[in-house]
Amino acid sequence: MCHLKPSRYSLVQVEFTKLGGLKLQLVAENDQIDLFAGAYALQRFDNGAKPNTIRVDQNSILALYRFCESKNINLIQRIVDLVPFTIGEIESFSSYCGYGLQSGERVGENWYSARMRGARKFLEYLWLFYEGQYSRNIQQLKAAKRLYERMDAGFKLYLKSPYKGDRKDKIGLTPELQVKFITIIDPDYSNKSNPWKSSKVKWRNYIFLLLLMLAGNRKGETLLLKLNDFQLTGRRKYFDILKNTDVINYPRAESPSVKTYGRQVELHDDFASLIEHYIVHVRKEFEGWQRSSYLFLSCRDGNPLSVQTPNSILNELILRHPEFSGLLSPHRLRNTFHDLLNQALDKKFKGASGLSRKIMKAPIQEAAGGWARNSDMPDRYSRGSIQAKVAGLQVLLQEEILRSQENKQ
Repeated sequence: MCHLKPSRYSLVQVEFTKLGGLKLQLVAENDQIDLFAGAYALQRFDNGAKPNTIRVDQNSILALYRFCESKNINLIQRIVDLVPFTIGEIESFSSYCGYGLQSGERVGENWYSARMRGARKFLEYLWLFYEGQYSRNIQQLKAAKRLYERMDAGFKLYLKSPYKGDRKDKIGLTPELQVKFITIIDPDYSNKSNPWKSSKVKWRNYIFLLLLMLAGNRKGETLLLKLNDFQLTGRRKYFDILKNTDVINYPRAESPSVKTYGRQVELHDDFASLIEHYIVHVRKEFEGWQRSSYLFLSCRDGNPLSVQTPNSILNELILRHPEFSGLLSPHRLRNTFHDLLNQALDKKFKGASGLSRKIMKAPIQEAAGGWARNSDMPDRYSRGSIQAKVAGLQVLLQEEILRSQENKQ
């Protein structure tokens, strides 16, 4: 754990009334919005960046400002003078990005990479702004560009060799907590451990959370599911996760996204029956359910759930069951699926050597979570063959988890 000093920099929520009440969290110094961070956020918004993307940007800028504060670096003056970060300073910042700004705990690689990328883009924005003062002097302009390219090369180096944390964000629930979690979220009216009040909300949350844990969905993928994505009758039951370039009709300030490639997820008969029960009998209890084709609706306005709702759902559970504190999130449930899948694959290929087993497992794991970019592993196998293996394992995992509840619907 890294013990962090108090800082004069923080994030402050700002509402833009002329932009339809859009709310953004912007970097502030002593509670006053930072001019450069604010201007950068508005430029990003004008260029089509979504609020969630801007939030990540501002967190990256906050990390950069706090790092400079801790090292007594006057960032803006350095950029005005066109004095780039040295490789030593970039290395030091790389280490700084490996810790949470509030907790001081090590962060995962995704957070690390997001901070480094965000800081790099913000520095580019600042540099290009002040580089313009040399636009009439070709030699000085060329020199400024070379200095920037040298600094940017340093950032690229550390983007390729990211901080290696303890990968806590890759760990799923323990077997004991898996059993307890499934028991808690059971929507049966006699289940007193369920933290949610109404039957319709219990059922909605139950199906949503099972899709994370038993199908390996990401939060955004699950929020975007529509009724016509499901095939729940016939011999083969499944649903499709579609890779959309943009979500045009999602009526929330923030739109979820599909970060992985599209894929098809096989469903065990029991799981398909639970989803069908929710669609046919429960979903109709939500006010305004006919206005939307999204699977999961808010009990307040009948619109699809907001991006924050899944985390709020789990926070309610944690309040009732503090043993899950620090161990439960939408991503942890997805990781639980991959833990279960990994265990099943180890059993399936138990006779193979370590390297051979890894080679055989990799394309199945990639296909189950969405085909990985820049990976040549899936190319070594026929996609149809891999999908057949994935489908069988998905059904097997769902059957094992739901077996104890097969009579509860």
